[in-house]
Amino acid sequence: MRKALLNYWFIVFSILWLIIFTCTKLHFYFWWPIQFYLIDLMAIPILGTLSLVFYRWILQTEKAILPLWSIAFLFISLSLIFEWYLPKYNSRYVADVWDILMYLLGAIFFIVTMNKKSEIKTYR
Repeated sequence: MRKALLNYWFIVFSILWLIIFTCTKLHFYFWWPIQFYLIDLMAIPILGTLSLVFYRWILQTEKAILPLWSIAFLFISLSLIFEWYLPKYNSRYVADVWDILMYLLGAIFFIVTMNKKSEIKTYR
């Protein structure tokens, strides 16, 4: 179940997220496409991997993959919460159609690249 946490993309995206988040807290800002869109692009691959680990833990199998409806739920939830609900009630959040596009591209990337069965090698 933890093999998904060792996925190359998950590790890279998590490190990038941590760097951007930490630098932002320290008032160091990156070039605007990185600052405003890269985190949105990485959101579903990171959350999808964590969901996949939990899903495999529940099913007790490394061969499980997230169903498309689960990934669609992540996409719709992020879009509604961060691009519709929160901007209405908190000035810190800004509704942006480009963020929704980044969530969609992240979902597609996760489906194509990361949502795979773990290859379990056995030696006899």
